[in-house]
Amino acid sequence: MNLKFLAFRKILFAIVFVISLGLGGYLVGNNISQKVIEKSFAKQIMSTSTVGKSSQLQTLLNEIVVEEKIPGAVMYISTPKGSWVGASGVNSLSTKTRMKTTDGFSIASMSKTFMAVVVLKLVEQGKIQLDRTIATYLPRDITPHIVNSDKITVRQLLNHTSGVAEYLDTKEFIQATAKRSRSQPWTAREAIPYMYQEQPQANPGEKFIYTDCNYILLELIVENITRGTLAQAIRSQILKPLGLKHTFTELREPTIGEVATGYGDRHKDGKLDSYADVNDGNGLGDGGLVSTAEDLAKFAKALFVKKSLLSSKMMKEMLKFKDNGASYSYGLGVERFSSPLEKAIGHSGIAYGFATLLAYLPSENTTIIVLLNNQNIDLKSVARTGIEVVENK
Repeated sequence: MNLKFLAFRKILFAIVFVISLGLGGYLVGNNISQKVIEKSFAKQIMSTSTVGKSSQLQTLLNEIVVEEKIPGAVMYISTPKGSWVGASGVNSLSTKTRMKTTDGFSIASMSKTFMAVVVLKLVEQGKIQLDRTIATYLPRDITPHIVNSDKITVRQLLNHTSGVAEYLDTKEFIQATAKRSRSQPWTAREAIPYMYQEQPQANPGEKFIYTDCNYILLELIVENITRGTLAQAIRSQILKPLGLKHTFTELREPTIGEVATGYGDRHKDGKLDSYADVNDGNGLGDGGLVSTAEDLAKFAKALFVKKSLLSSKMMKEMLKFKDNGASYSYGLGVERFSSPLEKAIGHSGIAYGFATLLAYLPSENTTIIVLLNNQNIDLKSVARTGIEVVENK
C-alpha cells in the first residue's frame, strides 16, 4: 500500500532497457549511486542471456546489496533460455540470518493482481458483472456510506477510476494503527469507515487515481458474494490450483516458511527501523499477501505466459489499460509501463518495510522479480543510467 508510482515506473523502465539490450540483469537498491550502476552495467554489457551467467548475476547482486547497505534481496529472472534466482544479504538485521531464495516477503500492492484474478474468476462464474454498480454487490449496511455507490462500477474499482476517497491517509487511521497490535488483524469492515467522512477525489470514471480503498471495497464484495474470507477465496481460486505452497495472507493465515523482516526510515532520521511489530492494515485486500520469488514466478507464468488462470475473455478485460497520460497505465489489477523499446506488465508494491516488483515482457517472454526488505527506495539514478545506455547504443 502507499505505492510510490514514480519510483517503480522508473525501475520498470530500467529493467526493460536492460533486457532489451541483452544484459544479464541487475537489482536496484536504496538510492543506488551512478558509479555503482555504471560498474554493474559495464560488467554485464557483453552478456547475451541470463542462462549461464549465474556467477555474474550473483556477484552483481552482492555488490549492490553491500555497497548500498540494503539488508537483503532476492531476484528471479526467467528468459526463453532458462531461469536464475539469487539471494544476497540478510533477512533480519537483528539476527543476521542469511537471506535465502525461499524466504517470504510481503508483496504489498502486488497483491492487487491476485485480487483482480479472484474478481475476474467470479465474473467468469456469473457471480459478478464488471459494469454493474458496486451497490449491487456490497453488503447493504455499507452501501449507503459509499458516495456514488450507485454509479461506481466493479471495473472502476479494479482500474482505480472510481474516484473514491482514501482510508490510509486519514489522521484517524494513522492514529489507530499506532496502537494496533499484530494480534488484532484489521478487517475490511473496520478499515472502510475511515473513508466515510472523506470527500470523493473525483467523479466515477472521470480519471485514474490510485487508491487503496478501491481494493478494500473489492474485498468486501468478494467476501459478501463468496460468504467466506478473501484469504479463502485467494487460496481456493489461485494458490491451491497453482500449487503455490509458500504464499499466504499475512495475519489471516498461519505463517509459511521463513519470512524476511521489513525495514524503512520510519522515524525520518536516516536509520533503518524494523516494521516487524507494525500493523497498519497488513492482510487487507489492497496488499495482504506474503510470497516468495519462485511462487510469484509460477503465478506470472500461469497468468501471462500459459494464460491458464483466466479465460481469454477475462484476460482481454484485465489488459484493457487506462492511460493516465504520463506513459503509465493501469488495467484491472495490472500495471503497464512504457519505454521507447518495450512494454512491461505486472505490478509493484512498497509497504511494511518491503519493496517488490513483478514485471513480464511479452515480446521477450521474460519475467523479472525483485524483492527487497527495505521500502525506502530512490530509483532515479537507475532510470537515468538505463536511458543513457539506450541512447548510447
